[in-house]
Amino acid sequence: MRNPQTSPLRLHQAFAVLGVAFLAIFAWVFFKEYLAEWRTIQAQFRRLERRVKDPHALSLAPPVGGIQQIWLTDLDRVDRCTTCHLGVDDPSFASAPQPFTAHPGAWLRTHSPDRFGCTVCHGGQGEATTHADAAHHRVPYWPEPIRAGELIEANCGTCHRQRVVPQAFWLTSGREQIARAGCAACHDIPGFSGAEVRAPRLESVGYKLQPAWVNVWLANPSDYLSQARMPNFRLTPDEIAGLSAFLLAQRAVAPLDSSAIDWGQANPQRGRTLFGEARCVTCHMVDGRGGTLGPDLSAVASKVRREWLFSFLKDPMRDQPDAVMLRYRFTDEEIRDLVAYLTTELLGSTEPSATPDLRYQSPTLVEQGREAFVRHGCYGCHRFAGMENLPKIGPSLVGVGDKPVEPAEFKGKTVVPTLPNWLFLKLREPDALLAASRMPTYAFTEMEAAVVVIGLLSIRKTELPASRVTTAPQPEPYQPQGAFGALVSRYRCLSCHRVGGSGGTLSTVPLDRIGSQLQRTYLIDYLQNPGAVRVGIEERMPKFGMTAEEARTLADYMSTVFVDDSLDGPFKPDPEATRRGERLFEALGCRSCHIVGGRGGYVGPDLGDSGRRLKPGWIEAWLTDPEGWKPGTLQPNYGLRAEEARDLAAYLMSLTSGVGGRTR
Repeated sequence: MRNPQTSPLRLHQAFAVLGVAFLAIFAWVFFKEYLAEWRTIQAQFRRLERRVKDPHALSLAPPVGGIQQIWLTDLDRVDRCTTCHLGVDDPSFASAPQPFTAHPGAWLRTHSPDRFGCTVCHGGQGEATTHADAAHHRVPYWPEPIRAGELIEANCGTCHRQRVVPQAFWLTSGREQIARAGCAACHDIPGFSGAEVRAPRLESVGYKLQPAWVNVWLANPSDYLSQARMPNFRLTPDEIAGLSAFLLAQRAVAPLDSSAIDWGQANPQRGRTLFGEARCVTCHMVDGRGGTLGPDLSAVASKVRREWLFSFLKDPMRDQPDAVMLRYRFTDEEIRDLVAYLTTELLGSTEPSATPDLRYQSPTLVEQGREAFVRHGCYGCHRFAGMENLPKIGPSLVGVGDKPVEPAEFKGKTVVPTLPNWLFLKLREPDALLAASRMPTYAFTEMEAAVVVIGLLSIRKTELPASRVTTAPQPEPYQPQGAFGALVSRYRCLSCHRVGGSGGTLSTVPLDRIGSQLQRTYLIDYLQNPGAVRVGIEERMPKFGMTAEEARTLADYMSTVFVDDSLDGPFKPDPEATRRGERLFEALGCRSCHIVGGRGGYVGPDLGDSGRRLKPGWIEAWLTDPEGWKPGTLQPNYGLRAEEARDLAAYLMSLTSGVGGRTR
C-alpha cells in the first residue's frame, strides 16, 4: 500500500525544474537591472563629473544614483528624463556630449524642470528609462515623438496661446502665416477669427471688373499676379463660366456718375506725377516695388473698368465701407488724369474685350455660379449679403496637433508617414494624399508651408490648467468719436497706425503717446505736408491734401489725449548741458546712423530738426530705455545715466534749422 505522505517522483522533478527556472529568471532580472542602460549612463556621468568639476564643487554636488523622476500633478505627467540627462541644469557640462550636456540657452531660467518637466516642451515618452522607449526616434503607436529642430516650437504653443510668442520665431511666423492666408475663413482655429480675414465685398463687383480678367483670375489667380493672396480652387470650365456670370451680375451700388468728365483732355503724364506725389507706392506695388497693404497695381488696366476706378478714387467707401484706402482731396481733373495713367500705362497680358460679355444676363448661368460660390465657401473671405450665417466649409482644426494619420493616406509617397509630413503635403498639394480635397492650392513656398505646419501642430486637444496658459487676446478695435474720429475714418489712419494695440502695422509708430513725443506745431505742419523723417525707408506717409483746419483738429486731439504724463516736465535750455550733449553725441558715434547738419547715416531718423519736432521728455526717456519704448528697435542702449540723457536731450533740442544749425 502506497504511503499517502510520499509525493510522486515526477512531482519532485517538476518542482525542481520550476525552482531552477525561477532562479534563472530572478538571476536574469537581477543582472538586467544591474546592467540597465540608465545605470551605465550614470556611471559614465560620475566619471565625467570627476574630470569636469574641481574637488570643492564635486564635494557640494548631490550624489547621483537611482531613477530620477519629476511628477507634474496638475498635468498628470511623469518624466524620468533626468535619470540620464544628469547635467541638464549644470553649466559645468556645457561642452559635454549627450546625454550629459547642459541645456542650451537660458530656457531653464523661465522653464525650470521641477515646474515644467521635460516632455511638456520636448515631447517623448517621459516614463521610459531607455533611449529607444523614450521616443527619441519614432516608437510605434506612440503619438508624441521627441520634437527635433524647429518643430520643438510647436510644443511652445501648447501653453503660449498668443499670436506672437517671444523667442519662438518659427511658431510666431506660422501663426502669422495662418492669419495672412485667411485659413480661419474656412476652418475653426483656436485664437483666430474669420472676421479678421480681409477681402473686398462683391455685391457691386459687376461694375468693377473686366469680364476677360474674371476668367483668368478664377482659373488661377497667380497667372495674373504671382503674389496673389487668393489660392487656386482648381475650378472646372463650367464652374468658371458660372462664377463669372454670378460675379458680373452683382450690381447693387452703381459708381458715381462720371459722364461729364472729358476723357479726351486726360493727361496720363500728369497722372503719373500725381501718383508719385501722393506716395501711392507706400501701399501699392508697381512692377515689383512698393507696399502690400493695398492690391498690386502693375496690371490694373486689365482688371477694372475706367468708370468704376474714377468713382472709387473719388469715394473709396461708397461700395467698400471697410476699405483701407483713404479718401484723398483730389479734384475731378486730378482723378481723371490719375485714372488715365492707371488704365493706359499699367497694362497686363489680358486685353479688355470690345464685345460686351452678357453671360450675367442668363439666370441659369448666374444660379450655377451662386451654387459654386457657396460650394467653395467664397463667402468665408468675401462677406456677401444673405450669406452671413452659412457655416464654414472646412473641418474644425481644434486639436489638429494630435490628429492620427494612417500610412495608407500617403498612397506611395516616399516620406515617413508622420503628422508633420501629412500637414506639409496637404498644404503644398491638397490632392496629394489619398482623399480628394476641396481645399484650394496655395502658392506656399516650402518655408511658408513649414512654418504653418509648426503653427498647426501647436493646436492640441489637451485642456491645460489656467495657470499653465498664457494668452494675449486681440485688442478691441479702437473707434474714435467726434470730429477727430471722422477724420481718422476719412484718412484711414488706423490702416497703418495702431492705438491701444488695435490698427495696422505698416507704420512702426503707434499713436498712443504721440502727443508726448511730437510738438503740436510740428504735427500740424507734418499732417499737411508729410516730409521724410527716415529717408532710408520706402514707406512714407501719403500726402492727403489735408486742410489746415483738419490738421489742427487732429493735432489738438493727439496733443491732449495721446499723452504720457510721465514724459512731460519743465525744460530750460542750458548752454553748458548742450555742449556736453554735443560732445557725447559725437563720442557715441550717433552720426553713423543719424543725419545732423547734412552729414550722417540713413539708418535712423534725421535729427537735424529735432528741436522743432520732438519733446525733451520723450528724448530723455527714449535714450534711457529704447527697447522698453519700442521692442526690437535698432537703437542701442548705451546705459546712459540720467544726467547724460538730459545733456543729449538738451543738444538735440537745440537743432531747429532742419539742416543741423542751432538756435541758442
